[in-house]
Amino acid sequence: MIALVSHPGAAALGAVLWGLLACFLPFVRLRWRHSALWALVVCGVPVLGWLTYLCGPGFGVLFLALGLSLLVWPPFGRRGRHEAH
Repeated sequence: MIALVSHPGAAALGAVLWGLLACFLPFVRLRWRHSALWALVVCGVPVLGWLTYLCGPGFGVLFLALGLSLLVWPPFGRRGRHEAH
C-alpha cells in the first residue's frame, strides 16, 4: 500500500478521476449542486497536494488551473437559452 501511495501515477490517476467527476457537476440537480461543488473542492485539495508533493509544483499548478477551469466553465451542461428568430 505504501508503494502505491508514493507512486506519481497513482496521484495523476486520482487527479484525472477528480476531473471526470467535476465534468458531471452540471448534471447534478440544482438543489444539490452547491453541496456537490463543495464536496469536489474538499476532495480536490488533498488530491492536488498529493500530486504536487509527488510530481512537483509544475504539475500542481497545471492541475490547479485545469481544476479551476472545470469548476468555473464546465465542459458539459446546459447552455444559455437560444432565442427563436
